[in-house]
Amino acid sequence: MKLLEEKFSFGNGHGYTQKDLEQLSSYIEEHTGYYISLSTLKRVWKGTYKTQPQIATLNALVEVLGYKNWQDFKIQHQKAKLEEEKGSKRSKWPFYLAAPIVAIILTVIVFSFGESGASNVKIEGPVSFSADKTVAKGVPNTFIFEYDLSHVVADSFFIQQSWNAWRKEKIDPKKEVYASTYYESGFHRAKLIANDEVVATQAVHILSDGWEPHVYYSEADDIFIDFKGERFVADGRLHLPIELLKKRGLDTSRYFMSRISHSDDYGVSSNNFGFKTKIKVEKALESNCPWVNVLLITTEHVFSAKLVRNGCETGASYKLGEIYKSGKDNNLSKLGTDLYEWNDLEIKVEGKKATILLNGKEAYSENYQEDLGNIVGLSYVFEGTGSIDFVELTDEKGKVVFQDDFEVYE
Repeated sequence: MKLLEEKFSFGNGHGYTQKDLEQLSSYIEEHTGYYISLSTLKRVWKGTYKTQPQIATLNALVEVLGYKNWQDFKIQHQKAKLEEEKGSKRSKWPFYLAAPIVAIILTVIVFSFGESGASNVKIEGPVSFSADKTVAKGVPNTFIFEYDLSHVVADSFFIQQSWNAWRKEKIDPKKEVYASTYYESGFHRAKLIANDEVVATQAVHILSDGWEPHVYYSEADDIFIDFKGERFVADGRLHLPIELLKKRGLDTSRYFMSRISHSDDYGVSSNNFGFKTKIKVEKALESNCPWVNVLLITTEHVFSAKLVRNGCETGASYKLGEIYKSGKDNNLSKLGTDLYEWNDLEIKVEGKKATILLNGKEAYSENYQEDLGNIVGLSYVFEGTGSIDFVELTDEKGKVVFQDDFEVYE
């Protein structure tokens, strides 16, 4: 909990808020594929669990900190504790030497958090917030944010690139321009923040320059491996082979995941569309329960279908409209399959009735209510690495608006 609070700057140093937990829940769902409800996180932070939380909850919480799972977290921290105890037995003087330094650091932290403050925000007039990108498509891409905070009274001000709290940068309220660089394409909603209150938002859509693969040891990290200048489309598929991963410096002995995305103005409403794809997971990790999460990014949220290996259905999930279901408390056995073989996945929506089909057979169907806006991105998250053989997106009339069979004609 302490590490999560530090990483995501909970409450600007003044304890956690419900917004902090909501953001953490969204972040975990987006980056691990596992949904932890707000009520579950509240129980964790309030300490009202009668027994230890479920292992899947603990796994998800530590995965966003860069650990493989809860067991790995415990092992690493036990090692650190033993090393600390050994160091303490060898010599006591470093502690006394460090004491005044710690006091100075604590003083700096207190004053730093004091600047952020927890005082009420006063909005005494209009607040403006706009953004303009410097590059038409692709990354890196710098956005020039223009803002007017002359009518806002608060202790500190920030611009947050997206819903990720760790992508928050402090700004000067007396100025009017702030430049911030994005390193991944996609649809984001930048926030203008006073203290810990969002006073304005601005849509930020970075069109990708074709397909954009990234590899992470943990998606909580701000560092990733990209594949600019590399050839990753060949033989009729998009593929990140282990040889290419090693060439780019990936430590293949560590746990890692791949995200392959495409972002554009497709002009397709999420209320009526068709999506088809063919995918498989590659045997790059010694995983008992491999998975792949396919996401359709919209201007309001995402549609998703997480496929898992047969026998691992507790890790399956889907989100259709506002309806989210997890294999933990639902029978999602139809999303279990042999992921090391090719699988055909289809998501189709007609008048807010969404259906998931796997290998030509209907798996699940939901009627949802909320309008999630237009589709603005396609994303695949593989445990380890994987391959994509075919992608197709159609509009409400069945017209193909985007298609890729990854055939290279030279």
